[in-house]
Amino acid sequence: MSGTSTRIAVVGAGRMGQVHCRIVAENPRAELAAVVDPFEESGRRVAAQFGAPWYPTLAAARDAVDLDGVIIAVPDRLHVGVTVEALEAGLHVLVEKPLADTLEGARTIADAAASATGSKVLVGHVLRHDPRFRSAAKIVAAGQVGDPVHFRASRIVPRSVGFANNGASPIYMYQGIHDIDLVQWISGSPIVRVSATTAAKVLPAAGKEGVDVALILAELENGSVGTIEISWVLPGSTPSGLASQFELYGTEGNVKVDVTAEGISLDTLDEFRLPNTMLDPELDGRLEGVVPQQFDWFLQMIEFDQPSRIGIDEAVSAARVLDAIDESLRTRTWAEVQR
Repeated sequence: MSGTSTRIAVVGAGRMGQVHCRIVAENPRAELAAVVDPFEESGRRVAAQFGAPWYPTLAAARDAVDLDGVIIAVPDRLHVGVTVEALEAGLHVLVEKPLADTLEGARTIADAAASATGSKVLVGHVLRHDPRFRSAAKIVAAGQVGDPVHFRASRIVPRSVGFANNGASPIYMYQGIHDIDLVQWISGSPIVRVSATTAAKVLPAAGKEGVDVALILAELENGSVGTIEISWVLPGSTPSGLASQFELYGTEGNVKVDVTAEGISLDTLDEFRLPNTMLDPELDGRLEGVVPQQFDWFLQMIEFDQPSRIGIDEAVSAARVLDAIDESLRTRTWAEVQR
């Protein structure tokens, strides 16, 4: 790599960490300088796969390598410690969403980010980089649909995702964080009150922990209302790995984003599929789409002082909503979102 490459450590060698490793390794403006994971066998294997050294901790990597930034891809419950460590060391940080698994943790990271004035911070709300949702946000902000009245956001993924999660993270956090952010970002208004409920049939029948679906009724500060529906019950035979829509209806019109089909279908004697073309498709031997675009924007923040596409306060706002959903499920009633 050239001496001007941005040196990046990926912290976490799990499924998403491996995606990030590949994206960094394939970017000509970056160098995958370290893979950090406490589990030596898997950490070394992933590091060797992408031609990088392995370290058991971020501190060990920092002692051995001159780093510019880190990508935090550890489980949600581990975000706080390593993200604060990176910020206190003056590193630039891309941290997976949600910012933390608790509101207190999100606030701790936000405080550290505020103190680390020389560090760029990008929270991995990847749909902020999707041109379809960016266009919808621009349309609403320009007033083209008038004053928002109501919305509907749904995200239904294959049951294999729920099986793999096996209760490790609540469905409204693991998948719903996308739509919580979309609603607040595109509408231009924070969620102030929620009522949530769940159902569980598919996962328990398979001997897995967790629920199948979370349904959230939400009120926004601007007076609009809507629903967020999150599920992982799609069968494996589903032609697309995602059935997802976002709709916002206003006083002067409406805007809809349907990402179930992405403009291409494959119909053969053996199968019918709707291939992934936007998230992270492999084309010409490289990953393309919004996940690599997110990393490219992170590099632009570092190299050219570009602003983040999501403010740290917006990521904390999403954590507030997660906290309120948790309260609503516990109390089985409406819950106010902390401000």
